[in-house]
Amino acid sequence: MLIPLLGVVQLTVRLIAAPDRVDDIVRTLFRVVMRPAQELRGCRFAQVYQRVNQPGRVDYVEEWDDLAGLRPQLSGERFSRLLEVVEMAAEAPEVEFRCISETHGMDYIATQRAMQAGGDVEPGDH
Repeated sequence: MLIPLLGVVQLTVRLIAAPDRVDDIVRTLFRVVMRPAQELRGCRFAQVYQRVNQPGRVDYVEEWDDLAGLRPQLSGERFSRLLEVVEMAAEAPEVEFRCISETHGMDYIATQRAMQAGGDVEPGDH
């Protein structure tokens, strides 16, 4: 599958950690993966999440300006550490790369509501 070069790219890693590995995984993601990513040119966002109602569930998300910024990271030390964390998961993790070509805000809701109220429907919206 080809990923377009333009548009925001989001990396999401979702994993389940064994109870005795949760702290190690969160700490490693925070110190060795997330913090360095936040300092890199092209990285818009990086964050580690741990769910209150699922303490073994750990999510890691990065957003990049484009694939050109993310691609060199895949062969670097920081990504090697991310892969080590993925290997610590108690179950097979989910890893996704999403290309986001459009983002809309509150104005999109108003526009769509106005179009629907007027009977206008864009192709593919029914």
